[in-house]
Amino acid sequence: MKEVDFMKRAIFPLPIFILPEGYTRLRIFEPRYLTMVKNALKTSSGFVLCTFEHDTPLNISAQGCLMDVIDFDQDESGMLLIDVFASKSVQIDNVYQDEQELRHGDVSACNTPYWYNKDNHEIGQHHLLQVALEEVFANNPDLQSLYKTTKFNQLTWIVARWLELLPISIEKKQQLAFETNFDNLLSFLHTVINNEFA
Repeated sequence: MKEVDFMKRAIFPLPIFILPEGYTRLRIFEPRYLTMVKNALKTSSGFVLCTFEHDTPLNISAQGCLMDVIDFDQDESGMLLIDVFASKSVQIDNVYQDEQELRHGDVSACNTPYWYNKDNHEIGQHHLLQVALEEVFANNPDLQSLYKTTKFNQLTWIVARWLELLPISIEKKQQLAFETNFDNLLSFLHTVINNEFA
């Protein structure tokens, strides 16, 4: 893993919710973000993906994920597609814009969500969450092809993927991930998954 203690990184705010070890595909078309991707590939430094906030300076949230570019392609219109992997959570400080209006900031490693780094890996009685997620992956070839590695045997990985995938608001996802007790989060997921997959 890369050291990110107070390193400067380009920052990409989007209406996307992602947690460590998640993958996503981005369409890149603005010149400033094409520059960002080019630099990330050239220096192997990655960039930070964070949730777009309406009421913060430069629309940057306090935390995000350091992203590694895993693959890239073009769609039919010639737009750049990149597959990215969230290698770790980071705290974002001292945000500024350059002449291209590309945002940058100081980023440092942080341990959020707090439950992701604890010993909450045992699946135990939460087997249903695992089975249902495996089913979602099996029925979604695009999702399956995006994930180069999976950890269906780790509860925290399963919970993080469910939070990313559930069709609920980003605000609700953030609340569940960062403010909710882990047991309550598991109860919420069981309620939703039981209703969806019963």
